[in-house]
Parts: sequence; structure tokens; C-alpha cells
Amino acid sequence: MARRDEAKKQRRQKRLQKRRPTQASLDHSHDLPELRNPIAFLKGLKGLLGMPEPARWPGGCDATLARPDMVKLDFAEWVSRGEPGKSKLRRLEVDFRKGVLGYLPEMDHWAMEEFLLHGFPGDPWHPLDAYLAAHVGRYPPPACAQLRLWKEARLSLLEVGEVRDDLAELRAWDPLRGEPCGPWLPTIALNIGGVHFYRKVRGYISVTYLAPWAPQDQIFCAMGYGTTAPKVEASRLLPLLGLQHPEIICRPMPWKVSRNAAQKYLRIWHAREWHSWLLKRLQFPFRALIGLPPPHAPIVREVVRLIPSSPQQAHDFGIYFDIPLEDDEASAIGATAVTPLDVASPNLAALREYSAYRERVGPPPGTIGQSSFQRLR
Repeated sequence: MARRDEAKKQRRQKRLQKRRPTQASLDHSHDLPELRNPIAFLKGLKGLLGMPEPARWPGGCDATLARPDMVKLDFAEWVSRGEPGKSKLRRLEVDFRKGVLGYLPEMDHWAMEEFLLHGFPGDPWHPLDAYLAAHVGRYPPPACAQLRLWKEARLSLLEVGEVRDDLAELRAWDPLRGEPCGPWLPTIALNIGGVHFYRKVRGYISVTYLAPWAPQDQIFCAMGYGTTAPKVEASRLLPLLGLQHPEIICRPMPWKVSRNAAQKYLRIWHAREWHSWLLKRLQFPFRALIGLPPPHAPIVREVVRLIPSSPQQAHDFGIYFDIPLEDDEASAIGATAVTPLDVASPNLAALREYSAYRERVGPPPGTIGQSSFQRLR
């Protein structure tokens, strides 16, 4: 068993070392702090790999499920190394990186977790069903039924509570009200260190996939991959909730389909009158994450209008929204700092296209060296 534990740690370390900061906006206002501080990240990685395992994982109905973390590891290795799982997973990883949430970090890792639990969107082939069918005899029928509960996993925003009796307490968190919105759920965890990981982040907010595990005992299962943030920075996690709609975020943005497409769109973008183009596509009002200059965390606000602008003004100074910040004081917020939270609306796709244009050509000439927002007096 020690050898399998070490293999699990090595595989996790390899995945963590592949992490790379991804530009969320021109001012990095949506990036989590550890992505901006590699020293802090490496210290956290060292602590994670040295974390002891729990004494047990409660709720398993059979001895074959005594270590569900190892079952998931074996499942993931089997799916990702053999066909057709390997090709399907690779396709989803690529599509997630090219989709409307492709600006977020580690989308390939999120794609793997989504694929293991739910398969490729719209594809009847399910990785977990295929794994269990290929390992007939390893898991008795009750264990197979319990493992299939993982298919019910849902990406959730959760407050972290106490850890006791090898179970962590997690409860649903309302990010808009900034308060819990559900009861504490006793939970096992499949990440390295199991529930011990949650001891150091009590009171934090976590985004992870949560599935039923032992319904008769009201025990749940945190599926292992996720991220956490202090409550004061929890707003940074909100764009990840778009992963609840994999059928939308796996659609590649048209300029990312090929190199020729990227060149074609760059020519279109240079000639486009962006203000009128956005005005025709944006649906107001909409809720969005507003990036503020460091050290401030982004905030959620309702966006009600574009600030009027002539084509020349938009070219020289960019696109701005009129958004109330503190005490309803209006501010002009640059469009690259505004991230709509509804991935199903046309707003996110339209503003991601504008941000892609800005990432290619740089900031408007009249704003170089200026703040991305201004108070309106």
C-alpha cells in the first residue's frame, strides 16, 4: 500500500508542477494569490506532499472501498492511458483550454476531473461505467453501486468547517450574500492527505466536486481536485462555477480553432468598431466580477450600461462600463476588468473576444500607464 501511496503523490506532484499562471485579464485582477507568488506555491506544494493520510475513509460498503482515493487513482490511470478514454480526455482538455473559460488556470486539470465524473458532454460513453465493466470481479455489486454515486458529483462552492472522526464538514456557500446556504455535510476527501488538508483551511471557501458517498449515513465525498480561497477573496472563485456547464465551455472560441482562424480574426478585430459591436450583443443588466487594482479582491456588481463613446474615443481610450462601487459612487470600469458570471449568456463570449483582441494588440494608446478604472464625478 505504501508503494501505491507514493505513486499517487508522484502523480499529483507532476500535475501540480505543470501549473502555470494564465492571464485572466490585462491586469491579472482575477488571478489567485498563489499563482502570482511562485515561492508561496512551492511552499504549499511541499506541505501538501508531506501531509499524513487519514486513519480511515468512513462510509465504504465493502473492503474494496477502504481506500476510495486509491480506487479513484486507479480509475484515472486506466481511463487516461487506454482508448477510447485517452483520446476523449485529450479532446476535452484541448476544448476546455480553447473555450470561453480558457483564460482560467489549470483548465486541463479541471477537464480531467469533469471527464472522469461525467464523461465528454453529449457522449454516451462514460468512463466510470467502462472502468467497472473492465474490472468485473474486482468490485462486488454493492461496491459498484456505491462508486457509481460519483457520477452524481456536482461542482460546488463550499465553506470549510471542522475536521473530526476522519470527516470534514463542508456546507454550501452563497457567494452573493456572503453566507452559508445549507447544512454541514460530513465528507471524506480523495485529495492527497484526505480530510487533513481541510484542517489548515478551516473557514475558507472551496470549489470542488462533491458527490454522495454513503447516503444512509449522510456522508459525502469531495472528489479530490479543487481550489480554496479565504472568504475575503472568495469572489475570485466564482468564474470556476461556469464548469457546471461543460457543454457550453467545451465549445472552442472561433479564433482559437486554428492559426489561420486567429489571423483572420485579428484582421477583423483591427477593423471592428468595438463599441457598437458590443452594444448590439450585450444583454443588460448582467452580474459580473469586477477586477480592481491590487491589493483589492474583485467584487461582484450588476452591470447596467456601457458608457457612450464615439468610434475614435473607443479606439484611443477603450471600452468602459458605468458601474457603482462604494456607496453607489459610479466608476468607469475598463471592459477587460469585467467578467460576466453567466456562461450561458452572450455577454461572456463577447467580452472574452474583446479581451482576446486587447491581449493581442495591447492597451488602447490613450490609456498606457493609466488605471483600468476611474471615479465618475
